[in-house]
Amino acid sequence: MTTAVQGATDALDGSSGFGDIYAEDDDTGWIDEYATKIEQEVVEHGGGDAPQYGVNATPADSNTPSEARYTVTAGDSAFCMQVTRTRSKDGDYEPPGIAGGQGTVTVPSYDFAVTTSEGGLLTPCLGRDWPPW
Repeated sequence: MTTAVQGATDALDGSSGFGDIYAEDDDTGWIDEYATKIEQEVVEHGGGDAPQYGVNATPADSNTPSEARYTVTAGDSAFCMQVTRTRSKDGDYEPPGIAGGQGTVTVPSYDFAVTTSEGGLLTPCLGRDWPPW
């Protein structure tokens, strides 16, 4: 599963995405959505050393609006993944107004930095001392 997790990390690191137009800066709703994205990327990069299903990305309880930690598991393998979300106002989208003029809504853009280290099923990376480096 090492190759699959590294492929997912490489694919997600440096990616960007839009946030919720109604959410405040302290929004943590993206964390569960990102867990699904991690699971999908690991399966997509699976190749020969990862399952095509049964991948789980479990978010830590101590996550914040700008940083999330996940324990990524499949079978008897576990990895620690840290995701940092940074607002990127340069990437914001401002759709035009109804009459085609200036709009009043801004869709916020965020950049993501992702790192991964090998973990263990008995010592998941959800504790206070994570990341281990």
